[in-house]
Amino acid sequence: MSKHVLIIDSNLPGFETIRRAKQRGYHVSFIRSKYRLYSETEAIRKVVYDTDTVVTIDDPTDIGELRHAIETVKRHRPIDGVITQLEICVDVVARICAEMGLSFTDARAVERARDKAKAREIIQQAGLRSARFQVVRTPSEAYEAAQSLGVPVIIKPQTGYDSLFACPAQTPEEAQAAAARLLDGIDRVPEQIRPQLRRGILVEELLQGPLVSAEIGVARGRFHRFMISGRTRAVENECIELGAIMPADLPEAERERCFDYAEDVARALGLDLGILHIELIVTKDGPALVEVNPRLMGGVMPGLYNNLTGDNIFDRLLDIHLGLDIPTSARSVGGFISSRKIMVQADGRLADRIALDWVKDVPNLIHFDPYILRPNEAVKRLDILARYQIRGEDLRDADTTAAGLLDRFEAELGVALVR
Repeated sequence: MSKHVLIIDSNLPGFETIRRAKQRGYHVSFIRSKYRLYSETEAIRKVVYDTDTVVTIDDPTDIGELRHAIETVKRHRPIDGVITQLEICVDVVARICAEMGLSFTDARAVERARDKAKAREIIQQAGLRSARFQVVRTPSEAYEAAQSLGVPVIIKPQTGYDSLFACPAQTPEEAQAAAARLLDGIDRVPEQIRPQLRRGILVEELLQGPLVSAEIGVARGRFHRFMISGRTRAVENECIELGAIMPADLPEAERERCFDYAEDVARALGLDLGILHIELIVTKDGPALVEVNPRLMGGVMPGLYNNLTGDNIFDRLLDIHLGLDIPTSARSVGGFISSRKIMVQADGRLADRIALDWVKDVPNLIHFDPYILRPNEAVKRLDILARYQIRGEDLRDADTTAAGLLDRFEAELGVALVR
């Protein structure tokens, strides 16, 4: 009998995991919720249609509802591996898998990782470098924390989600205002994520240095190093990520230090299974933790990895969760890939006519994914309209081309874009 993989909800890259599992001949069950971070395109509908079993629930963070769905799937066929790539429910999935004896990342470790304050306390106790921080509840407390820590600081939810409401503050007054915006904004986000965002506000020192992430796997007591990825950050707010770069623009020795540090963080927290996405600031004194995501990297990053290395990160994810052997990673492949989001700077409307035939002729463009590029479409601030990837043997050439394309897209779309 073929192996049975249970996929619990999904972000957009998660459908590639489902597709790859089916290509490998596995029986795939998919529990999907009504909280959807993706447009239901024809391609996604086909993936869902090809899945062996589909169970739909309302809320992936409701432990009772999700437990019942998993029990339903398990009654029909024993489960060999459980995967979720949707960050908001990974802690609930971990708890249920622990209760039911299903293989998944240690539940207590996931809980520690999702709580930024707890994660920092634990790694500090382990002797690892960490930003100074305080947890507060009110804007006035954020003001006091900023005064105590010293500005600049970062204001963010204690249990964050995709950098939502994260904002740098240069003065205590700005910290107070950022905390007020955070609290006011919670009621306007989908109800499934509100409880997580209400757990507290983290005020931490603003670390200086490049933002990178370590993509590492862990299984059977052994770590697997896949990639150190770089970031391009917006000028107006460094918490807004405009794109990813693979590999990060660091000397090889510095990348290895980042891998070492990320593995030490994972060990300290007790993360024992899965592919982890651990974000770091590379300070002058070495790497320091931004956040630990106990799930595969999201957005375009799996695609960047696959395009750069020729390896398939979804294969590695399946191997790890099914207890299979992991081939040696291909991260030594040469060259670089730089990506960009086409992100709207302010509310507006796209041009009446949009011509994009020229895109196919852009040198070294290896991927272009238009999400919302319809003429006269109303758009909101920070909407992501499209993404693209530029490959080059030299990072400077790839990154310059990627950055320069934003000018062309801005002129074509008729709206200002985030830089």
